[in-house]
Amino acid sequence: MTISLRFIIAAGLILFLSRYATGEAMMRIPLKSTKTLWNKDDVTLTNVNDNTYFGQIMVGTPGQPFNVLFDTGSFDLWVPSLKWPKPGSKRYRSSASKTYKPDGKKTEVRYGTGSLKGFMSNDAVEIGGLRIKQQAFIEATEAPGRRIYERPWDGIFGLSGLSKSTITGARPIWRTMMDEGVVTKKVFSIWLRRYSDSAEDGGEIVFGGIDQEHFTGAHTYVHAEGLLNKFMMYSFFVGKIDTKVCSKGCKVVVDTGSTYIRGPPNSIVKINKQIGVAADCSNYDKLSEVISFTIAAKTFTLTPRDYIERKNGKCKSVFSDAVTDFWQLGTPFIRAFHTVWDYQTPGTVKVGFAKSK
Repeated sequence: MTISLRFIIAAGLILFLSRYATGEAMMRIPLKSTKTLWNKDDVTLTNVNDNTYFGQIMVGTPGQPFNVLFDTGSFDLWVPSLKWPKPGSKRYRSSASKTYKPDGKKTEVRYGTGSLKGFMSNDAVEIGGLRIKQQAFIEATEAPGRRIYERPWDGIFGLSGLSKSTITGARPIWRTMMDEGVVTKKVFSIWLRRYSDSAEDGGEIVFGGIDQEHFTGAHTYVHAEGLLNKFMMYSFFVGKIDTKVCSKGCKVVVDTGSTYIRGPPNSIVKINKQIGVAADCSNYDKLSEVISFTIAAKTFTLTPRDYIERKNGKCKSVFSDAVTDFWQLGTPFIRAFHTVWDYQTPGTVKVGFAKSK
């Protein structure tokens, strides 16, 4: 996950457990625009930047609410402990929960732009109408470097489907949901709305299904492998110009925790040179070239609205340097393409994309 986040879209009220006609359990978490009120807690949500999406979960019995970043680029769930130093933060109180079970093992998680220290605990977790009786999670005590303290959410909800976290050894929460039958369809999907279009809804994550209202056409699926569900993409074009980037294929992940589309610096330079947007946005209205690349033999295109970040009279490309050896398709891509993670076939993960509405 990359925690350098440029745009904050706040999460909203966790609504309900619904069912499709097939009878499959499905839970939706609407992510609300930052300019609305949090109706359940009557909290005013603040717009800081324009690119982070988070939603509410409950930990413990009775439930203690936390706003979490749903992150496909990490494994573990963490929320602030009573030792968390950030003033005004929500903090988990184990003594207030009837279902708390202690662990105490110390752990540290490293992200792209920060790290986190804490200790392991176990408790019930509720996501919308779905309840997990016992889930291992991190009670965070500090974040060296302090970058995490600047974020508007309380914690991170890792969306890995691994049987065990490579960092803490705990079973990731999405794996728990699948293994214990909390969802009967082993699929989750994410739709992110642009802030300029947001009204109240900033987006939606659905556990156990796909919302047909948020995309057009059929999804193109690609088989993903490894810890972070990597797959291959090919051949970046800016308009009709072949940048020679990924001509032989590049490994890539979809990362909801990344604000940008990230890749190797030498590749990013080539793409941004062809884009050529002026920092003062003076040529923004003249940009007409689409950026295209190929996944699973399907061409995906991004328009200037997708690949240019425009804020306070300043413009820049969303293509940015990665600190990893693989590409990351972050929120600019996910806004353009409704994304599905499908675990229904044992031992296989498929990631699917369809044009967002």
